[in-house]
Amino acid sequence: MTDADDDRTGHDAAEPSDTDGAAGELLDARDEEVLADLARVLTTVDPVPEGLADRALFALTLERLRADVLELEQVLTPELVARSHDAEREMVRVSTITFASEPVTVMVNLSQSASGGLCIDGWVAPADSYRVELYRPGGHVATDSDEDGAFVLLDVPRGAACLALRRSDGTGPTVCTPVIEL
Repeated sequence: MTDADDDRTGHDAAEPSDTDGAAGELLDARDEEVLADLARVLTTVDPVPEGLADRALFALTLERLRADVLELEQVLTPELVARSHDAEREMVRVSTITFASEPVTVMVNLSQSASGGLCIDGWVAPADSYRVELYRPGGHVATDSDEDGAFVLLDVPRGAACLALRRSDGTGPTVCTPVIEL
């Protein structure tokens, strides 16, 4: 080190400073300023996409399930139209999606609820009682099917989601649908 280095760092060239050496040691005020400036530049030039943290946590939650994944099966029927509650007397669109794997098949009908969210009516085969969980970025909701495998989730917001199904008696594997856009 030179005398100029001594003046710039405030340390004698013969003495090691607390900030010299391996990564993980404390940073001084100047280091903090440089890092803050760098953070401002990166935030301006390449900001973190909106919802990235929620999507990452969602993916990690699914990974923790370590479940068999159901395969999406295309249903080649035209979009159906169904009547909503009798009191409302309005028409709503319904989409049908089927997921299948070796141990279980699930069919879901998606329709718009009166509140603007989605109503998910589903059936699991073979018929049995299942714990049905809908995972989305930012959280999940759950319900139990009846003994015939039928279940309903009301007022589900649109967006990325997947279903996880477990037999209520704890036997058999947990299965998950791929992530789909509702």
